Amino acid sequence: MNPVSLFSLIGAIYLAIVAYGVVRTRKKGLPDRTRLAAAAAQVIVPPAVLFVALITTGDARAIGGWGLMLGMLLVAGTLLAICTDMVSRRVL
Repeated sequence: MNPVSLFSLIGAIYLAIVAYGVVRTRKKGLPDRTRLAAAAAQVIVPPAVLFVALITTGDARAIGGWGLMLGMLLVAGTLLAICTDMVSRRVL
């Protein structure tokens, strides 16, 4: 599996988890602060875990390339969580 397809697979799964988690917290009727904390955990934890796993390999080239990609994935997850919350507020 080449790096592009691997990142696409990881990115798609991550974004699906973020969107599902934001909608799930909205459906449960949780307060705003609790929803924000849950969304922050869902957005931050997976890229952080992947980055720590990447650091344990010790490959500087992989850390540089994949670290940048994981940072961009974090930004994409944040934007997706905000947009999903705005849409779910109107739909649900």
